[in-house]
Amino acid sequence: MTAAKLEVQNVTKIFGGLTAVRDFSIVVETGQLQGLIGPNGAGKTTCFNLLTGVYRPDAGKILLNGKRIDGRRPSSITSSGIARTFQNIRLFRDLTVLDNVRVACHLRARHTLVGALLRLPNHYRDEAHIRAHSIRLLERFGLLDRSEELAGNLPYGDQRRLEIARALATDPKILLLDEPAAGMNPAEKIALKELIRQLLKDFPVGILLIEHDMDVVMDLCDRITVLDYGQIIATGKPEEIQCDEKVIEAYLGCPAHSVEEAVQKDLERGTDV
Repeated sequence: MTAAKLEVQNVTKIFGGLTAVRDFSIVVETGQLQGLIGPNGAGKTTCFNLLTGVYRPDAGKILLNGKRIDGRRPSSITSSGIARTFQNIRLFRDLTVLDNVRVACHLRARHTLVGALLRLPNHYRDEAHIRAHSIRLLERFGLLDRSEELAGNLPYGDQRRLEIARALATDPKILLLDEPAAGMNPAEKIALKELIRQLLKDFPVGILLIEHDMDVVMDLCDRITVLDYGQIIATGKPEEIQCDEKVIEAYLGCPAHSVEEAVQKDLERGTDV
């Protein structure tokens, strides 16, 4: 598969008199794992909503492989190759684990409505391919033995993994992960980090990660972009961000010894916007 490039150029989003994101720019390419961090309310999830068509930018451009995707519907952006998970898990809770993945696979289905209604051979071939692909994904994520359970009945960590599997079922070029480690215990976080590392080896994607857990961010990301009040205040390698005075001050409001300390205190104040 051809390498992909997501380019965000000076994107701004204003809600009434509040500028939630100002001049946000980032480039994510196949094989890269980049982090997007910042204090609560910094605008991280707003950026994801802009990238996936939930919001339309008031200024700036969003391009995937050189083609503008800003202003398009979320379904169209997903079809173009951008998939996401959510800070608050959004599975189809009353569908089985297998059907959650099968629904996502249908984005790339080739059969037509007429073929489905008439039960033409192409319909059956496509459905067999979708089922086989879904089963491979569930096996890859350690969920195959729970394929017939309702998604809403899964343990929390399994629901997180299912949401990532469902996103990958759309065959994305760029994968956006919104706090995948939220609510996980230490053992689950270790397993998640290994899973994300393996994803970059097994799938031709680039990953943009929002995460409050600095151990996850610093351990996984090639580069990190830091937002504060909707603006980028720092971009660099993890070791550079960890000691950046602007970043530490953004989290604590005063000098501190580490970003980890700052984030821990920030987490005690609530959830992100």
